[in-house]
Amino acid sequence: MFKRFYVLSVLLIAVSFTLPTIAAERDVISMMSVKQRLERMERLVDSDIFRTQARRIDALQQEIAQLRDQLDQQGYELNSIKQRQRSLYVDLDRRINAVETAAPASGLAVPVPSSGSQVVAPKNARAIAASASAAVSDKAKAEYDAAFDLLKEGRYKPAITAFEDFLKSNPDSQYADNAQYWLAEASYANRQYQQALSEFQRLITDYPDSTKAQGARLKIAYVYYELKNWSAARESLQQIISLYPDTNLAKKANERLERIQREGH
Repeated sequence: MFKRFYVLSVLLIAVSFTLPTIAAERDVISMMSVKQRLERMERLVDSDIFRTQARRIDALQQEIAQLRDQLDQQGYELNSIKQRQRSLYVDLDRRINAVETAAPASGLAVPVPSSGSQVVAPKNARAIAASASAAVSDKAKAEYDAAFDLLKEGRYKPAITAFEDFLKSNPDSQYADNAQYWLAEASYANRQYQQALSEFQRLITDYPDSTKAQGARLKIAYVYYELKNWSAARESLQQIISLYPDTNLAKKANERLERIQREGH
């Protein structure tokens, strides 16, 4: 009994001392400004929390900066690839034009007069014929260049249409085989692999003597690869190696065969 009384007495004494302290604390807080209260709260919070949050924010900022750098690098590499592709097409077109310029210009046949007679043609007949032929050739060249420009710009669908229109309008043009090849290339670049296969095969069938026929054979093998027709791809590549040994074409065919083997196809 005495023990309980003693404990109660101690508690009453403690409360009697504590209540004024609490009241004084409340008076102090009530007299503080908003800024002072905020500062007091910040001091009450463990400073380690703020340091941890600060470290996390710094880490996130570093990650964001790294991601931005990676995006910038990828954008630069993509632009470089596009530029190299355009340069490749420009160089190929320049080489093709050089070959075409060296070829003899087409002209109209002049009738041979029969024996014992002499045919006198008008003075300007040959000039008119040559002018008409040149006009047709210039028009075809302009159409071919327009289609090729679309291809260089990466506008594959319009390029496909332009080359198809060119071949319909100019089936006998000196640019017809090149147009057929680039039509197939545009289809390949646009991932229309079945159409590309048909167009490359048509080039070999319709223009067997074209300088583009060898390249078309390699691209046929590439198309089979994209179509995952591994047996046809291997057969086409081996045929190229057999037809064109010790050439850059055969080297590329060997490289693709090795790639197929590495991939387990």
